[in-house]
Amino acid sequence: MEISRSGSIDCVALIRLYDAVGWSSYTRRPEDFGPMTENSWLVLSAWEAGELVGLVRVVGDGATVAYIQDLLVDPEHQRGGVGRALLEQVMAETEHIRQTYITTDDAAWNRHVVKLYRSLGFRPTPDLGCTTLAIMR
Repeated sequence: MEISRSGSIDCVALIRLYDAVGWSSYTRRPEDFGPMTENSWLVLSAWEAGELVGLVRVVGDGATVAYIQDLLVDPEHQRGGVGRALLEQVMAETEHIRQTYITTDDAAWNRHVVKLYRSLGFRPTPDLGCTTLAIMR
């Protein structure tokens, strides 16, 4: 596996990956993929034999706050270390930043993801005296 740092990734490859993980709310507007990745503070992609198998996208100011907006791993490559490798690279590149956030679903089928995040030092915001809130439209 090769990890690449670039916000310029072929839209077709991105759509295939987002569709593979069921994130169709993104793929309904393919015209957003260019700005979405190019305007992110950090984009890391994982490649296997020339195929996009994982992606992490971080938004923020690069100095005081970073938010891991998207972390995707192709279902055929999940639980094989791709997500961990991407997150470890993000952690290395954000070690100078005071606040780094990530949000995920609380569903029972997703507990392995929470376990991965915790293993890398992430803690639920209530444990830190905070609350993460969102508006979904």
